[in-house]
Amino acid sequence: MDFQQQLIQIVDKSGAHSAWGVKHCFRVYHLSKELSSHLALDDEVLYTAAMLHDTGKYPVYALKSIDHALRSKGVAANILQQMMFTPIKLPIVLDAIENHMYYSEPGRSDEAVYLRESDILDNLGNIGLMRLFSLVGQDELIQTPEDAIERARLFADALPNKVSTKAGKRLAVKRREETLRFLAGIKRQTSEYAWL
Repeated sequence: MDFQQQLIQIVDKSGAHSAWGVKHCFRVYHLSKELSSHLALDDEVLYTAAMLHDTGKYPVYALKSIDHALRSKGVAANILQQMMFTPIKLPIVLDAIENHMYYSEPGRSDEAVYLRESDILDNLGNIGLMRLFSLVGQDELIQTPEDAIERARLFADALPNKVSTKAGKRLAVKRREETLRFLAGIKRQTSEYAWL
């Protein structure tokens, strides 16, 4: 089994909710490549960071009261050392994982910047809405559809300002508009959320 397949298997066996699982990791990886197409990023670093960036959130690895980005960094360090991952690339992967959240400053490498941008963008637009509603009752912050709507509103307002690259900003505007169209439609169709 090759290295990429091993990483997929680690995520698949982790008990990850589909909102954070392999398909989310693939979207983040491919969007990172798309947004950075004008650069020559290290594909091994980018793929590895994309596949392992949320491991600290997965049931097999999660620890209560520990930020999942920091936990993911620790889990990834252990996994990658056991897999004999290239030592010179390991700090770059770990920096990208540690700094992938919207509330963090971007990491030091281009791979870290584009991983963070792509992860932020996966929380906006149609895909972000699908992810939020799939988490109703599964996430402590999203217990009801109303919670998901409020979170979508917060994301639409805050996340586009967290994106820093030109390509990311353009996509953030489009995905924000998708989110706002959805929220306006739901508001109209539910008597301002009364019948949600």
